[in-house]
Amino acid sequence: MSIYQALAETGVVSFSFNGQINSVSGVPIGGNTSYQLVLNGRVIPASLLSFPLQRNDSVALELFLSPVLREDEIENTSIEI
Repeated sequence: MSIYQALAETGVVSFSFNGQINSVSGVPIGGNTSYQLVLNGRVIPASLLSFPLQRNDSVALELFLSPVLREDEIENTSIEI
């Protein structure tokens, strides 16, 4: 079984037509939401979704939400030289 197959079997990870992670539990990936794959405690690139799993492997999918700044916050964070 591959990482892709294991994630798909959870029923909470959906994939795009080209095999990339599209959403997790209905949370769309993109914009200010990103993810990283962790295999046995090590971060791995998303290009390894087809990597075969071994017995007792641990796979985690971690989601990251970047803050969305309002227009007035962006102006306050700029630096003038």
